[in-house]
Amino acid sequence: MGRLIFLLKEGFGGLFRARFASMVAVATVAISLVLIGFFLVVTINLGRLFENLRSRVELEVFLDDSFDSLRIEELEEQIQRFEGVETVTFISKEQAVAEFKQLFQGQEEDYFETLGFNPLPASFRIKLTESYRSSTGAEKVFRYLSTLDGIREEDIVYRREFLVLLEKYFEIALVVDLVIGAIVCLSALLLVSNNVRLIILSKQKVIETMKLVGATQRFIRIPLFIQGVTQGFIGGLLAALFLYGLIKLAAVELPGYVKVSWELYPLLVLAGGLLGLAGSYSAVRRHL
Repeated sequence: MGRLIFLLKEGFGGLFRARFASMVAVATVAISLVLIGFFLVVTINLGRLFENLRSRVELEVFLDDSFDSLRIEELEEQIQRFEGVETVTFISKEQAVAEFKQLFQGQEEDYFETLGFNPLPASFRIKLTESYRSSTGAEKVFRYLSTLDGIREEDIVYRREFLVLLEKYFEIALVVDLVIGAIVCLSALLLVSNNVRLIILSKQKVIETMKLVGATQRFIRIPLFIQGVTQGFIGGLLAALFLYGLIKLAAVELPGYVKVSWELYPLLVLAGGLLGLAGSYSAVRRHL
C-alpha cells in the first residue's frame, strides 16, 4: 500500500514540479482534441446531411394516357415487388395539376384554361429503400423499371447526376477530414511524448540514483505514465467543456443544423487519457 501511495505522490507531484511543461502538455492535448472533436462534429453532421439529401431522391415514372386502371395496378404491383423499392405512390393527372398549381401559385395566367385540356401525365413516384439510396442502387431500380412492359427509359426521371456529385463530394470531404484528424492526433502524440522526455531528462540524476539503490524499471516508469495520462485526461476534459459550449452556441445560431450525441464528450476525455498514455509510453521506451 505504501509503495502505491509513493508512486501516486511521485506521479502527481511531478505535474506540480514541472508546472510550465505540464500546462503546455495539457493545452496541447486540449487544443488537439478540440480540433479532433470539431472534425468529428463536422463529419457526423456531413453524414446526416448526406443521408437526408439521399433520402429525398425519388424516381418518377410517367405513364401513358392509354393505360387503364387495371394496367396501372399491375404496374404498381410489379414495381413494388422489386427489393430496392420502399413505397410506390400513384399520382393521377388531377393530382399532377394540383401540384403544378401549388408550385406556381401566384401566377396570374391559368395555363390549363388556355390550353383547354390537361397535358400532364399520371405517374408513379418511387421512394427507395435505405440500401438503395445511392447512384448504383438507383441505377439498378432504373434498369428494372425500364424492363417493364409499357415503360421506356425516357419515361423514368431521377436526379442521377445529382446523386453522383453528392457521393463524390462527400467522399472528398470525408478523406480531407480524416487526414486532418490523423495529423492533429499525431501532433498531440509527439508533443505529449516530448513533454515526458523533458521530464525524464530533468530527472536523469534521480533516476540513476533510484537504479543504484535497486529500483526496478516498472517502479521508475509508473510515475511518468501517471503524469502523461493525467495531463491527457485534463486536456480531454478541457476540450470536452470547450466543445460543449461551442456546440451549444452553434445550436442557438443555427437551430436544427448541428446535432451531436452526448457520447462525444466522454469519448474526448478518454481519447485525451489514451493520448497521454501513448505519448508517455513512447518517451519512456525511447529514453529509459
